[in-house]
Amino acid sequence: MMNQHEFDIVVKLAEDSQLNLLEEVFSPGNLTYPQHRRFEVQRKGEGVFLIAWHNNHPIGHFLLRWSGPEDPRVTQYIDVTHSAFLEGGLTKEGYRKKGVATAIIREAEKLASERGCTHIGLEVSSKDNPEARRLYEHLGYIDWGYGEFQISWEYHDKHGTSTRSDIVIFMQKPLVY
Repeated sequence: MMNQHEFDIVVKLAEDSQLNLLEEVFSPGNLTYPQHRRFEVQRKGEGVFLIAWHNNHPIGHFLLRWSGPEDPRVTQYIDVTHSAFLEGGLTKEGYRKKGVATAIIREAEKLASERGCTHIGLEVSSKDNPEARRLYEHLGYIDWGYGEFQISWEYHDKHGTSTRSDIVIFMQKPLVY
C-alpha cells in the first residue's frame, strides 16, 4: 500500500495467518490477545488493522475503525457517524522517530477518506506520551477542546487480571483528499 523511501516501511492490512506472529512481537504474555481482537474488527468489516513492516518484520500498528469512538464522553460533543477512529497505535522501540507511525496514519487517512469519512480522530495520553501528541499535532490533528477524560481496559497475563487506565484527550482532523 505505502512505501516510504527514507526507511523501507510497507503498510498493509493484517492477515489471519500473521496473528500469532503479531501477538508474539507486539503483546507477548498478554492473554487478552489484543492483535486477534483488532483483527476481528477488520474481519467484521468495521475497520482495518494496519501493520507497518520493515524487511518482512512487523514494526508498528494502528487499528482504524470506520466510525467512533463509541465513548459517550466523546459522542456527547461530536458526531462520529462519518468520523474514522484510530486506536491501539504502537511502534516497536528501535523504530520510533523513523516515520513508522506517520506512514500508518497517512495510509489510514487515505483509506478513511476513500471510505467516505469526513474526519478522523484518536485519543492520546494527556500526560504520558508528549511525543505522540507532538506527532499528531504535526500531522494536523487538533485538541477537541472539551478536556481530558479517563479510559480503562482489562489486561490479562499469567499473574491474573488487572485494570489499566489512562487520562487522554481526543484529537481530530478533517479529511480532505
